[in-house]
Amino acid sequence: MKKIISYEKDILFKTNIGEVCSISLEHDFTVDDGFLKGEFILEGDYKPNGLSLNRESFNYHLPLEYELEKNVDIGTLSYDIDNFEYTVEDDCLSVYIDFGIRYDELKIEPNIPEITEEELNEDLSEEEEVSRNLEEDDSVEEEKKSLENEKLEEVNFDIVLDDISGDNTKKIDDRLESEDEDMILESTLETDEFITYHVHIVREGDTMESIAAKYGCTIDLIKEYNNTETLEIKSKLIIPDLGDE
Repeated sequence: MKKIISYEKDILFKTNIGEVCSISLEHDFTVDDGFLKGEFILEGDYKPNGLSLNRESFNYHLPLEYELEKNVDIGTLSYDIDNFEYTVEDDCLSVYIDFGIRYDELKIEPNIPEITEEELNEDLSEEEEVSRNLEEDDSVEEEKKSLENEKLEEVNFDIVLDDISGDNTKKIDDRLESEDEDMILESTLETDEFITYHVHIVREGDTMESIAAKYGCTIDLIKEYNNTETLEIKSKLIIPDLGDE
């Protein structure tokens, strides 16, 4: 079983962020009484503006507490940063982290309480009482129906013959009654421009060509931003989002 915990945080710096020179993200978590508790550790350095030679360091601890579900097998639980991105605007660094947890599910057996012989006898007595009441209700209902049928049969027909007129008059009287991962990253901003960066964690089978195709950029751009000619498993690549450029 795998779940993703999405984490977002806006971090205000003391000065404007002109260029993030280096940045890293680590995590320190433990399981305590059904909760995953810990923090992300974000650190690095930056230049207040793109032309500055001075660098300012930063270090932030970002706490996170997550309640695990009852069916999590703690012995099989593992967790790591699956993906992360960041954006910079003026003096604000915005962090976006996908924290993945993996585990096996426990088979929870239903809790069936034991029934004593005394409780069983009480239940049987209650069932017998309900059965007797139902039989009595049926008997009363049958009696009512019998009386209604008798009333229907008690219909009087009065026939009056008028010998003088010779007309037969029939009088009928019917009486019926009804009833609801491990890093976030960086680059240079100019004035009020807003740039998004992707951080790609290299996995087995990745190539420069496949990564460039995934993010819509060139291989040269990947090499330029990461100062590398080769790929290493679990290494991180910084890739700017070129948008429609």
